[in-house]
Amino acid sequence: MQKIFSTDGLIYGGMERLYQVLLLNVIFIISCLPLFTIGAAISAAYGTAYKLTEHKEGVLYKTYWHQFKQNFPPATKMWLLIIAIVGGMLFALPYFRYLIVGNKVAYYMVMVGLTFIILLSLYLFPLIARFENTLAATVTNAMILSLKHLPISIILFFVTVGGLFLLPVYLPKLLFAWLFIGFGSVFFINAKLLLKVFSQYENMKEGS
Repeated sequence: MQKIFSTDGLIYGGMERLYQVLLLNVIFIISCLPLFTIGAAISAAYGTAYKLTEHKEGVLYKTYWHQFKQNFPPATKMWLLIIAIVGGMLFALPYFRYLIVGNKVAYYMVMVGLTFIILLSLYLFPLIARFENTLAATVTNAMILSLKHLPISIILFFVTVGGLFLLPVYLPKLLFAWLFIGFGSVFFINAKLLLKVFSQYENMKEGS
């Protein structure tokens, strides 16, 4: 019984992890406030979540700040590129809506394309947080990984959409808890899944 409540016990470890997820959640929200820093904040959150998963986090806020500064240039460029693409799509939507409405083939093609884009986007900032690469190479790798590891991509999708959007809408009683650990929990869970994918290629690189 004493071992359960000791610093090496399950209860203490669980409470410590919960505190770390909560702290990650708060720091992430604060660093998103200028809006244009959202890309860097997402990358920093994933970089910190990787460290948490690997038990290499050190002082969490220092780890986060280091990741934020390190990933700021590529992540911000990627974020601004995403904003430009989304803005262009929204601007063009009224002109192409008549081609989609009532046309099942066009509708399903658009849905497939959007699904692919969403799955691809789930890998962009995690890749920036894990590997040094050009933006073009990051996008290419995200496309390949999202399709090659489709089962994990689907799980990432449901964890992200469920944790960030559906949970607070359909379970409003948990809204208070979600505000404190929602983002942090999604980053932590996704980091565990993504490391299973990335570790395969890191091991190949080390073995070559």
